[in-house]
Amino acid sequence: MEGVMVSTATGAMNSLLSKLFKLLSYEFNLFRGIRNEIEFLKHELSYMNALLHNLANMEELDIQTHVWRNKVRELSYDIEDCIDIFMHHLGNNDEKAGLVHEATKMFKKLWVCHRVSKQIQQLKDRVVQENERRKRYKLDEGPSNSRVVEIDPRLPSLYAHDGQLVGVDGPRDTIIHWLIGDEGRGSSQQLKILSIVGFGGLGKTTLANSVFCKIKDKFDCTAFVSVSQKPNLPKILKDILSAIGGFMGDPDDNLQILIDKIREHLMYKRYLIIIDDLWSIPAWDTIKCAFVENNNGSGVITTTRIQDVATASCFPYGRHVYQMQCLDELYSRRLFFNRVFGTEDGCPEQFREISDDMLRKCKGVPLAITSIASLLANRSMHVETWEKIRKSLGYELDTNPTLEWMRHVLNLSYNDLSHELKTCLLYLGVYPEDHAIGKFDLVRKWIAEGFIREKHGLDPEEVAENCFNELVNRSMIQPFFDDSDEEWSCRVHDLMLDLIILKCSEENFTTIIDRQFKMKNGASQVRRISHQSNNSNIALVVDKMSLSQVRSYNSFPAADCMPLLSKFEHLRVLDIDHGSYAAPESICFALSAINHLFLLRYLKVRGFRLELPEKFGKLEHLMTLDISRGKLYPSHQSSDFTSLSSLRHLSLSMFGHGVVLRNGLSKLCNLRTLFHFDVRTNSADCIRDLGELANLRELSVSYSRPFGVQDNPDTRLLKYDILAASLDKLGSINLRDLDIVGCDSSATPTQFWDNCFTRPRNLQRLWLPKLSLPKVPNWMVHADRLENLKKLTVQELRHDDFLVLAQLPCLMYLFLEAKTIPERNTTVQSNTFPSLKKFHFWCELSRVTFEPAAMPRLQALRIALDGCGQGAVEPREGSPVAGIQHLACLEEISVVMHVKCGHGSSIESACRDAIFRHPISEAIQVHLECIEYDQNGHRVSTGR
Repeated sequence: MEGVMVSTATGAMNSLLSKLFKLLSYEFNLFRGIRNEIEFLKHELSYMNALLHNLANMEELDIQTHVWRNKVRELSYDIEDCIDIFMHHLGNNDEKAGLVHEATKMFKKLWVCHRVSKQIQQLKDRVVQENERRKRYKLDEGPSNSRVVEIDPRLPSLYAHDGQLVGVDGPRDTIIHWLIGDEGRGSSQQLKILSIVGFGGLGKTTLANSVFCKIKDKFDCTAFVSVSQKPNLPKILKDILSAIGGFMGDPDDNLQILIDKIREHLMYKRYLIIIDDLWSIPAWDTIKCAFVENNNGSGVITTTRIQDVATASCFPYGRHVYQMQCLDELYSRRLFFNRVFGTEDGCPEQFREISDDMLRKCKGVPLAITSIASLLANRSMHVETWEKIRKSLGYELDTNPTLEWMRHVLNLSYNDLSHELKTCLLYLGVYPEDHAIGKFDLVRKWIAEGFIREKHGLDPEEVAENCFNELVNRSMIQPFFDDSDEEWSCRVHDLMLDLIILKCSEENFTTIIDRQFKMKNGASQVRRISHQSNNSNIALVVDKMSLSQVRSYNSFPAADCMPLLSKFEHLRVLDIDHGSYAAPESICFALSAINHLFLLRYLKVRGFRLELPEKFGKLEHLMTLDISRGKLYPSHQSSDFTSLSSLRHLSLSMFGHGVVLRNGLSKLCNLRTLFHFDVRTNSADCIRDLGELANLRELSVSYSRPFGVQDNPDTRLLKYDILAASLDKLGSINLRDLDIVGCDSSATPTQFWDNCFTRPRNLQRLWLPKLSLPKVPNWMVHADRLENLKKLTVQELRHDDFLVLAQLPCLMYLFLEAKTIPERNTTVQSNTFPSLKKFHFWCELSRVTFEPAAMPRLQALRIALDGCGQGAVEPREGSPVAGIQHLACLEEISVVMHVKCGHGSSIESACRDAIFRHPISEAIQVHLECIEYDQNGHRVSTGR
């Protein structure tokens, strides 16, 4: 946990110790009494921190150790709160000078030291008490590791008969086809290794066993072995050797001897081996050494929860990874009702609504469905009983023996995480059920809370994104992608969220204020709040809570009864989202109310009428400021953001008038993200300062045009010229992502597009919605790192311009629209677009031809051809799309053609023939649509 400031395991201990070390440095001239007290705290807490680290690595703690750990962890928060106030007052110097000021400063320091000295003495007494308790109960010796051996929850999956299985047939047949389906075609008989990957409880073991039982008779020898989180590799190899009928030999054989024996036995045989529940690549690297590549049509199947492990186990043997999917509604109902009522149609009417709600909670996870169905089947058949179970499912998950297997499966995934990832995962508990969690909001909150460790050579955002990707990789969260396969948001499965909420409660990590919220007597201090209810009775309870120590306040949506911000003192994260895209007219929020929050690192206020302060005070730690989806009150407000020296992410998306930034934008030297910079409302000097933001990675530029407001053409031209120069500067440094939104093509000077960049060496993503460029800009030839070009619309697409795009080495996503193509033919030449995965192409009716080896990695192709626009010509004979058979990696194709009446059927038929020339056309998803229009432009028919 080195480098992590705050975690579930050690609380704020690491952050606190770093501050104590800083206080004892030359930077702070402390009085002798306080220095001695802080020296004592540093030594004692360092020892306690080491013990907390040791306890964090133990799977289970006895009750007294658990209580001691919790008390010390809470103590670390309380001491840090005290030290934060102390350091804030000591370091809060202004630039005034003079004898009177120096005297005032000294008096203030004496007053602060006197006040804090009392608090530190009280905290020191608590440290001494906990230290004595540690010695008295001999906690340094650690708790006993003896524990009951748990039953493997996968065992029933291995002995389920076909009548109990639901939704297995299709996936099983797919995997069998991958493994042995092409034997009759004279294909290679080389060893094939494929992997089944997915969230815990999706039925990976069940599916693998179904495949195994179906085809094992086709092999000379077979084995089915489980690996587990902490693999005993000698035992696993011995199990394989025993299953395939090999000679066991000496029980003390080492790994090399066991591998050699397995290889010798498999040398001339056709074998099938299932490696179930694989958790790590190193374990696989050892196990795979036993498998002989003997060209006898052998196969190996692995199951795992981890995407990287699945990919590694398949490479380079066919690279087949089967991604497990949740059961659909039909199969979910069948499995649930068969288990509870014995038949799919046996559910009484009075239980249908509750059953549907339970199934919604399970979201198609077979283990969840069977576990909850078993729980209900063992209870009395009364609606009231079922209602109680539905309302207390989280509690049942924690305590009911019937749900023990499901709890065990979920805990396996959680316990395999690093301490850093556990903390990041538990933070997801602040979000309500089924909430779409923005990726960038989440990682910035992790950073603001201090969950992300520092890593040499990486920015905090990069480390945090790696944590997000690792949770996706481990199937702990479900990512949602846009049409460029970019992860913009994620969700947590309801059952995983239940586990997270249970652990948040156990660890006093997050307090959820909802309709069931009750303040517990003698409860620990509240550290993080997720406010999910506008209930007035709950508001009264919240109003009585002590909130000064709260570090994170999130409201979903912004509660009308949220507490006064003046009650907070140590807040790091403040997220109040009104939850509506429509700009509200009645709810006003004055941002001056947060100026006292000197520790604030993340602030998001969305959906309000906002009143900006003249200055943002001394929020020297603020890293993220997101004020969007609201209106300024009054409009045309300006505010001085330049005092926010730590600011890294600034979003200013407001309805109507844009936010006016004061001159001096270049002072925000740490800024990485700037969204919705309004060219119209900001001054020429401010636009010029934009080019000085050397660390800027992501930029969104807009040009607001409020109704009734007229621009001066000369001023607009000047601003665009300055903007082009600023973008050119940014493009030569660190700019990676540029969005130009809300701009009018007719109002954008033509020369702007060629002047905005010279050599954009780091540009990776360019988005130009609702803009039409005269042609492909000249600088595009130098965009060597461009990966995502969405959406580029050009008035004219000449062959040479298309070739510029075709030679970009990193381009993976291209959404291209061409108003006219002078050559009437677009040819994708051989060995072009080497990295392209998705190609969306809108153009007038012409022929698009793919030569051999063109777009070698293309997976998705969408083409829309317009043969009805002004100047449209008669379609040629044959297909408007040719050479589809050369796209070796194609998985889906969509062709939509708009043509004049009478031409549709022949064009559609020719296009269909061209698509079905592809060697694996039966595996490609095809959408083909030909729409005919009459002379007046009215649609007359549609062919599919």
